[in-house]
Amino acid sequence: MSRQEEIISLLRNPSSGEALDAEDGVLIDSVSGEQFTIRDGIPVILRPDDIYGWNRTAQRGYDWLSLVYDFIYRFNLGNIQTWLNEIATIIEIHPKDRVLETSVGTGQQFRNLHNHGVEGRFYGNDISFGMLRRCRKNQIKWGVDIGCVQGNAEALPFGDEMFEVVYHIGGINFFNDKEMAIREMIRVAQPGGRLYICDESVKLREKSSLFGRFMPDPDTGVYDPPERFIPDDMLDVTTCSLWDGLFWMVSFHKPDE
Repeated sequence: MSRQEEIISLLRNPSSGEALDAEDGVLIDSVSGEQFTIRDGIPVILRPDDIYGWNRTAQRGYDWLSLVYDFIYRFNLGNIQTWLNEIATIIEIHPKDRVLETSVGTGQQFRNLHNHGVEGRFYGNDISFGMLRRCRKNQIKWGVDIGCVQGNAEALPFGDEMFEVVYHIGGINFFNDKEMAIREMIRVAQPGGRLYICDESVKLREKSSLFGRFMPDPDTGVYDPPERFIPDDMLDVTTCSLWDGLFWMVSFHKPDE
C-alpha cells in the first residue's frame, strides 16, 4: 500500500477530531457527516474560512512559487546543499518511523533525507495545492513514497499521537498563529516524539535583495526563533543556526507518558 493510500486512515476532521471515511471520492466525518473533497488524489481538509490573513497570502504566493521552486534546489542556488546536509544530520529518524512534515512544499526535504539514506514512512501536509501537486509529481520521479494532504498547519488534519517525528522547515515565520502551529505539532507527535522547527533568520531577509522588499520588517520580531511558544514541559529544547546563520532550528522532545 502506498503512503497516499495509507494517509486516509490517519486523517481526522480538524474541527471534531473524528475519523474520515472514504466514500465515492470524498471523505466523510463519521459522526457529523461533514464532507471533504479528494482532488487529483490529494485529500483537501480545508474550508474557505480556514484561510485568512498571512495564511491566505502565503497560500497564494506558494501556489505561484511552486512553478519555479525546484530550480533553487536543481541548480544549488546559494549553495543550498550546505543547508540540506545540515538538516539531514540533525533530524533523527529511525526505520519505520512515521514522519510528518507540516509544510511539505514540493517534497524537497523528504528527497534530501532519502538521499542521505534515511528510511521512514513519510507524510506531508501543506496549505498550498500547487506545492502538493508538484510534490506528487516529484515523488514519482525521485522514487520517494510520500502521502500528501492539503491542510492547515495550525489545525492539522490528523489524530493525536500518530507520528514519531514531526518537523517544519520554512514558513512558520509568516503563520497567523505560530503558537497554535507548534501545539498542533506536539499534539500529533507520539510520547517521546522528536520535533524540529526551522525557518529563515533576519540575516536572510537582509541578504535577499530580490525578495526582502516583500517580506515583513525585521523589527516586528517575525524572524525570531519561537522558543517562547514551546510549552515548559517539553524536553531538551535546543536552538542552533544553520547555513552560516541564514536559518535557525529549534528542536525538542515530547515527554514520554
